[in-house]
Parts: sequence; C-alpha cells; structure tokens
Amino acid sequence: MLIIGADYLTSLLAEGGFSAKMVFNANGAIMFPVSQEHRDQKAPGISYEDGYQGNALAAMLAPGKIEIRGHKDFSNSRVFDVVSLLLARPELACLKDWAVVYRGQEVGRRGKNTSE
Repeated sequence: MLIIGADYLTSLLAEGGFSAKMVFNANGAIMFPVSQEHRDQKAPGISYEDGYQGNALAAMLAPGKIEIRGHKDFSNSRVFDVVSLLLARPELACLKDWAVVYRGQEVGRRGKNTSE
C-alpha cells in the first residue's frame, strides 16, 4: 500500500489545529496541503477525478475527523473497509481514533463500523 505525505501530516499534527486534504483508495493514500486540488494528486492506482470518474475518494482532514466526499462507486461499508486498511498502516496510526464521516454520516471510529 502506497502512503504519500505521512511526514507532512505528522508535522501538521505537531503544530496543533490544522486542515489538510487526502485522496485515497485500497491502493493507498496521498496527504497534501489544502492549497492544492484533490484532482491534481495522482499516484499509481490512485486517482480522484471530478464527476466520479476516478477510482479514489477525496477527503478533508482536521484534528479528530476524516470528512470524505461522496462517490457513486463507494458504499458506506466499502469506505469503512478502505479506511480500516489505511489506519492499520503504522504511518497513519495517528488517525486511528478519528471519526470517519462519509456523505455527512459517521461510518466508523476506533475500528468500529457505525454505519450498519
């Protein structure tokens, strides 16, 4: 699984209040500054495109919360499964207790699927 920008995220967490963006799927995640666009972040097997054309999800990160945009190809349970894979990675352990919100609904927290 490819993880890009974990060091960037770690530096933001050390600063306290922040926001960042993320593009992700089961292949991995890319974390980056809010000044950049989701659609411009690409890696092998990871591509968010406007209009549901990509194979990845777009998210906003803020302390304690991963807010994920809706995507027609991703159900709540699929999003929970993908996020669970990501949060199992040591590089992203800092996010493990954060609320996972998809389409305005919390779908998971601390390894528990709350969307069922």
